[in-house]
Amino acid sequence: MEMEWPLILFTFFVCLASGILLGQGVMTVLGKGKSMQLASLVSSLVALAVGGISVFFHLQHWERIFNGFGHITSGITLEFIGCVVFFVVLVVYFLMMRRAEDGMAPKWCGVLAIIMGVAMPAITGDSYLMEAIPVWDTFLLPVYYVFNAVFFGGLSVLVIAALTKCDDVNDTAIWLAIGGGVATAVALIAYAVFINSLGGVYSDITYYFDPTLPDSSMIDVQEDFVGTVLAGSNAPLFWIGAVIVGVALPVVAAFMAKRALAGGKQQQVLPLAGAGLACALAGGICWRMILYMVAVSIFALY
Repeated sequence: MEMEWPLILFTFFVCLASGILLGQGVMTVLGKGKSMQLASLVSSLVALAVGGISVFFHLQHWERIFNGFGHITSGITLEFIGCVVFFVVLVVYFLMMRRAEDGMAPKWCGVLAIIMGVAMPAITGDSYLMEAIPVWDTFLLPVYYVFNAVFFGGLSVLVIAALTKCDDVNDTAIWLAIGGGVATAVALIAYAVFINSLGGVYSDITYYFDPTLPDSSMIDVQEDFVGTVLAGSNAPLFWIGAVIVGVALPVVAAFMAKRALAGGKQQQVLPLAGAGLACALAGGICWRMILYMVAVSIFALY
C-alpha cells in the first residue's frame, strides 16, 4: 500500500499530544509540575493542531469531510469528537489552573488529562481497524498507540521540565518514559510477530496481481509483504529504526538521565532527554511507515 503521510503524521502527532497531556496529568495528580503546566498545555495543543491540519491533506475535497459526520460510529467522526473533547479538556485545565490561588490545577483536572491522554490514541487506533486490511485489524494497533503515547509523554515531560526548571517531576517522568518504552517494545515485537503470521489469510490466493496495476508482476504476500518485517526488506527499518533507535536508545537515555540526577549533574538531563525524545519520535515514524508498506487489502481480491 502506498504510504499516506497525512495519516502517518496525524496518528504520530495525536500520540505526541496525548502523551504530553497524559504526562502532565500524572504530575498534577501527584501534586507536581506546577511551573511547567502552561508549557505542557501549549505543547500538547500545538501537537494536536499540527496533527489535525495534517489529516486534511489526505482529502482531495476536504469540505466533504462533513458528510462522514452523519455516521456517528465512523472512525473519522470518533476522531473528530475526540479532538474536540481533547481541546475542551485543555481549556478546562487551563481555566482551573488560572483560577487556582496557588496556580496549581486541581487533581481532578489531572485525572481528566490522564483519561483523555489514553482515550485519544485508543480511539485513533480503533478507527483503523478494518477487516479489509488484516495488518491493521488487531487490538495491537490501539494498544501500540496508547503505549507510544505514554512513551512520548514521559520523554516530553522530562524535556519540558528541564526547560522550565521544574525539577520535582524528573524522577516520575523518567520512570514514565522507561515504563512506556518497555511497553512499546513489547507491543512492537508482538505486532511484528502477528504481521508475520498473516500469510495464511491469503492462503487461498497465494499469488495475485493488483487489478488497478495490470502491468505489475504477480505478488507473493508472505514473501513480499507480511514476511518482510522480522526478516526481509523491512527488517532493517524495523529492528534498527523502530526498535533500536525508536525504543532502546531512548530508554538508555532515560536511565542515563536518572544516573545524572543521582550524581547531581542536572545540566545533563536536557540533552539526554532531548536526544531520547528525538530518537523515540523517529522510531514512531518508522513503525508507522512499516504499517503502510506491509498493508495488503483483501478487498481487491474478490
